[in-house]
Amino acid sequence: MRNFFLLCFAVLLGSCTQYQYITLDSNIYHQDQQSFVWENDTVKIRYIFSGYNCPLTVQVYNKMNQPLYVDWKKSAVVYGDGSRWSLWNDDSYINTSTTNSAVRVRNNTYSSSSTDGVIQKREQISFIPPNSYVSVRPLAIVNGFFKSLPQNLREKVTFGDEGNTKVDKYSFTQENTPFTFRCFLTLSINDNFSNVTYIDKPFWVSEVMQTYMSPSSVLSSDNMFYVNKTTTFGHIMGGVGTVAIVGGVIYLNEVADPEPMRHHGR
Repeated sequence: MRNFFLLCFAVLLGSCTQYQYITLDSNIYHQDQQSFVWENDTVKIRYIFSGYNCPLTVQVYNKMNQPLYVDWKKSAVVYGDGSRWSLWNDDSYINTSTTNSAVRVRNNTYSSSSTDGVIQKREQISFIPPNSYVSVRPLAIVNGFFKSLPQNLREKVTFGDEGNTKVDKYSFTQENTPFTFRCFLTLSINDNFSNVTYIDKPFWVSEVMQTYMSPSSVLSSDNMFYVNKTTTFGHIMGGVGTVAIVGGVIYLNEVADPEPMRHHGR
């Protein structure tokens, strides 16, 4: 019964989270109508946006017989309002691991631990040898729910891997999309960037699916990402439900483990 209460709590909170599954479009080639691939005689670039909050992954493949360089500091995501976000920052990251050991001598136990760490920093300029590629995931492009979607564009469609759930669908063109951005890259065949090539490709939201269906029930693809939010009902029920569930568990504990009866002598 205690596990039943906890399960109800998890289902309650899960049903109060709303998701938007957002499909992107572009004027570049769609591989299987999912991946975005642009290429010429020297380079092949793949853009991937699958995951939470539209995490951009850029794969740059060098098709030449000479090295290729990408300057990530001079590459950026440019939003529809003209603001931009560089694909490189000067942050450092520390990965640590801790090893614990213990030795028992007679009735005493002696323990020790050691921590090792590695400071990592993304390279500003990537060197790509001939016929090889580099893949970077610099940032998440979107942060938040798409609000105030036009209700005249809403329609009910089936969605999900089982294909039997009705959700709200909003479709857009490049002209009326609620969100657009460009991915601007700076490349060169010289390490001093004396000969520069710019690749500037646009992307926009073409479809929004709004539902309470969790990502585990949705097939992922390179051109679709998701965002979520907790509804007002979810915030309220999160507090009320927590109190109710905790109270229920305490009650069950008391019932399952009653205080032993005390016998009083005369």
